[in-house]
Amino acid sequence: MSKGILGYTFGVYGIIGFLVAFFGSRAFAVLNPTIVVVQGEVHFHHFWYGLGMVTLSGWLGISFNRARLLRTYALIFGLGAGLIGDEIGLLLTFGNYQSELTTDFFVGVIGFIVLVPMFLQYKTIFRKDTTHEGWNERLVHLGVALFGISTIFFAIKAWTPAVLLVALGVVVVIASFEAAKAGVLAGLAAGSILAAGNFLLLYYTDPLISLLGGESLPPDLGLTLDQLALLLALVAAIISLLIGIAGGAILGLVFSAVRNRYMRNYSLQIRGIMFGMVLWAVYAVFSASISDYGSLLVSLSIILALAASLTYGYLLGGLFLRFRRKTSAMTPDTNRTATNQTFPQS
Repeated sequence: MSKGILGYTFGVYGIIGFLVAFFGSRAFAVLNPTIVVVQGEVHFHHFWYGLGMVTLSGWLGISFNRARLLRTYALIFGLGAGLIGDEIGLLLTFGNYQSELTTDFFVGVIGFIVLVPMFLQYKTIFRKDTTHEGWNERLVHLGVALFGISTIFFAIKAWTPAVLLVALGVVVVIASFEAAKAGVLAGLAAGSILAAGNFLLLYYTDPLISLLGGESLPPDLGLTLDQLALLLALVAAIISLLIGIAGGAILGLVFSAVRNRYMRNYSLQIRGIMFGMVLWAVYAVFSASISDYGSLLVSLSIILALAASLTYGYLLGGLFLRFRRKTSAMTPDTNRTATNQTFPQS
C-alpha cells in the first residue's frame, strides 16, 4: 500500500464518516424528537451505538489488519465518533440534548482535524518560525490575546476583569518596545518619589480642612478626620506610583521619537534631563490653576515634581541604550563613541 493511502486516505474516510454521522443523527433527532429506542426501562441512545462502532473498528484494526479492510475500519470509526459527538452535550449535562456543549465539541474537533495535519506537515517551518521570534513580538502576541479574552468579559458585562485584562494587555504591548522598558524603570523611580512625597504632603499639610471649608465630617461616614487624611494620602501615593510607571512607559516612547531632534551634540543623559525639565514645566503651568488648595501645598508639589522629573530624565537617558535592539547600523547615539575607538588593522 502506498504512503499516500496510509497518510491521507484513512483520515479522509474517518472525517467523512464523522460528518455524516454527526449531522445525520442531529437531523434525525430534530425532525423526529419523539422516536426513541427503549428496552424495558433502558433508553438506548445513539451514543451507545457510536461507542460500539469505535470499539469494534479499533479491535478489528488491531486483530484483523488487512489492507483491503482498513478503509472500511476508518469509515466505521468515523461514523461511531460522529454518533458519540452528537450526544456529547447530553452526556456532559446529564440529559440536555440541545446543550451548546455539543456545538463546542464539534468546533473543537474540526479545529483539531485542521490544525494537527498542518502542524505535522509543516512542523519544521513552524518550529523555525517560533524559535526565531523575538521576545518583543511574543509580548505583542500576548497583549493581543489578552485583548481578545477581555471581549468575553465585556460581552457578559463583567466590567472589572474586562478592564483589568485590557489594562494588562496595554502594559504588555507597550513593554514590547525597547524605549518603553527604559521608561518603565525610570518611571518606577520617579513614581516612587512622587508617591512618598505626595503621601507626606497630603498627610502632614492636611488639605482636608480647606476642602471641607470648616464643616465637620458626616457622622455616618465612620471615619475621623485623621483617618480620612491617612486614607487620602495612601490613595494618592498608590495613584502616583501607577501613573509614574504607566506614564513612564508612554513618555519613553515619546523620548525615543524626539531624542535626535534636539541637542544632538550632547549625551543621552543630558537630553533626558532636558526632556524631564520640559515635563516639569508643563506640570508647573498646570499647578498654577489649582492654587486654591493653598500656595504652600502647590509650591511643595512643584518642588517634588522637579525632583521626580530630573530623576526620570536622567535614568531614561542612561537606560535607553541598554534596552535598544542591537543593530549593525551606526546611529547618532553611538557615532561619537565609535569615532574615539581604535580598530586593529587587518
